[in-house]
Amino acid sequence: MAPTATPRWIVYLALIAVVLFWGFNSVAMKAAFTDWNPLGFTTLRFIVMVPIAIGLARATGGSLRIERRDVPAFVICGACGYGIYQYFYVIGLAHTTAFASALLTSLAPVFTLMLAVATGAERSRGGRWVGALIALLGVAVFEGAFNGRASFRIGDTLTICAAVIFAGYNVFAARLLERYSPTSVLALTMAIGAAMLVPGGLWSLAHQDFARVTTVDWLLFGYATIFSMLIGYPLWNWGIAKLGAGPASLFNFGVPVVAGFAGVALLRMPVTGYEILGAAICIAGLVASQYLVRFSLTRLWTQHAVRAER
Repeated sequence: MAPTATPRWIVYLALIAVVLFWGFNSVAMKAAFTDWNPLGFTTLRFIVMVPIAIGLARATGGSLRIERRDVPAFVICGACGYGIYQYFYVIGLAHTTAFASALLTSLAPVFTLMLAVATGAERSRGGRWVGALIALLGVAVFEGAFNGRASFRIGDTLTICAAVIFAGYNVFAARLLERYSPTSVLALTMAIGAAMLVPGGLWSLAHQDFARVTTVDWLLFGYATIFSMLIGYPLWNWGIAKLGAGPASLFNFGVPVVAGFAGVALLRMPVTGYEILGAAICIAGLVASQYLVRFSLTRLWTQHAVRAER
């Protein structure tokens, strides 16, 4: 797939839209889990989504053929973006708060940068790490880590594992997006992921009490299916194709901020001063990570040392 010149601000707007979709999604799913079985909910989503994703790929001219050399990368993306990832993410969300889930999955950019550098997929300058650390500090402040209010549950452990797994999707999807369209990557990886997820979730779906599912629950299901997955993932793939896995993944830091404020509005969670401060620090880190990427801390230190010797 030949790259096209797209104004960077348009890519940023697309990724901000994904941040909004995913931030609201964790709150919507947490609310839905009151009446939905978590794995049954997710299994039904994939049964609905895969045919739509394939149709979307065909409608946009995307190819559904996989070159033999790309089969391992597609399997890894299917597992890390959907199949294995969803087990950890959904079960983790069911056993923690919506905000904690969004907060801990926002660690994915750190793991993505580590994996991208370790595999030689990208070269990350020190300036980007500074921005990432600022954003991560903001997430910690937003959570209340410095106010003695942070708590750690089994769901938190599963969610951290999900963040580590999703880093694999970011890195390997970046390679595939050099030769395939975002909708092709969406359809193919989602189908592969569904093959891993659906068999394990059919039992939960079969035991779902649909008499408890209200109209609001179905609306939440529709939101989680359409906006979070069928719109969010293609935009996310497109952002990775334009910026690279590392820079694009840094936008994940904004998800817990959105989830926090969405929780206040939808789940009536209280908001505090340190949450507002944490949100501001997180956003500042996101902005800094985009501007500091041009700076190499090693080069700046070397230049300073040379001047000092003179």
